[in-house]
Amino acid sequence: MSGGPDVEGVLLRMIELAYAAPDDDAMIGAVFETMRQVIPFSSGIFMPVNQATMELQAGPCFDCCPADMARYLAHYAAMDPFVLRQPGPTKLNRNLLLSDVVSPAELAQSEFSDFLEQVPYFHATGMLAGVGQQPVAVVSIHRRRHKHDFNVADKGVLDCIGQHLARAVVLRRLASHSLSRTETGLAVFDPGGHALYLNAPARRFLGTTPPGALAAAAARHGGEGVIQLGSQAFRLGRLPWSAASLLRRFACADAAADIFGWRPPDADPAVTSAARATARQAGSSIIVLRPLLPRTDLQHRLTRYGLSPRQCEIAGWALRGRTNGEIAQELNIGEQTVRDHFQEIYARIGAHSRNEMVARVLGMLASPLPTSKRGQHT
Repeated sequence: MSGGPDVEGVLLRMIELAYAAPDDDAMIGAVFETMRQVIPFSSGIFMPVNQATMELQAGPCFDCCPADMARYLAHYAAMDPFVLRQPGPTKLNRNLLLSDVVSPAELAQSEFSDFLEQVPYFHATGMLAGVGQQPVAVVSIHRRRHKHDFNVADKGVLDCIGQHLARAVVLRRLASHSLSRTETGLAVFDPGGHALYLNAPARRFLGTTPPGALAAAAARHGGEGVIQLGSQAFRLGRLPWSAASLLRRFACADAAADIFGWRPPDADPAVTSAARATARQAGSSIIVLRPLLPRTDLQHRLTRYGLSPRQCEIAGWALRGRTNGEIAQELNIGEQTVRDHFQEIYARIGAHSRNEMVARVLGMLASPLPTSKRGQHT
């Protein structure tokens, strides 16, 4: 019998530790420490993905400096080969070596090599771990320059444990926020309004509505408003680009070529690759879709119209279906006073009746977007 470590037993122990941990920090500390029994590595990181923006966030650092992670997220993530090339949000649970996605020669020409000189590693293997079609976190382990690269067996261990780390995170989130969890649709459009990326909730929200109609609606509403998709209303918004966004690779399809030294023959050498990438992103947009929940946060919506506290109170009772008489009795005021308040409320909201006021406040006056017809060719 071999005197080597019991890989299967270590894997089972790591899985147990992942699900038993009370938080991400404890999970990564215990799992990575155990992982060293079967894979020698110098450091590791775990960066959660913000579900609402698809941006990487600071997470546990294992034998590395949190300041390095902060510097990475603020600047160097935008030029990381793993972010620009693979794995993207459409390639979940696929473990890759840094050397799989970029050659040493390309890496040496890139600004990302500056970051590697500042941190205590050179070789890396990592994955974007997820559950279903939803990215959850980036998991990566590293080795120093003088060590050999990771091999197929090393990758197999991370392939196994990475998905369990993602599931453990999701289970903890559900346990903590089971009543407040809502899905967010994300879509990336190029300057011409063509969809470059849609996450799973966005595809589900759109249904038969062509993605281009969403880009057109965003342009009409100035990037923010309420739209109707089928029988559901959604709040529409835009997200700014950030260095840590996993969506950058869709808006900058050729950014990797620029960053790693490839330039078109007519490229102006005075214009930096970062400037060209920024220019492309300025023309592209990230559109956000969130289901509008009519009975939540009504007070906030009413105050946005400039209503006084008393007017908000009266409008709130109307939204609950109370008549003028019932509102007057509830507030100890005359019915005519209630009617006078409603005239001012209508004027501020831009409505002419109670039904129109309710529809505007609840966001139900949004124009429905067109749906594609079967058999119709575009």
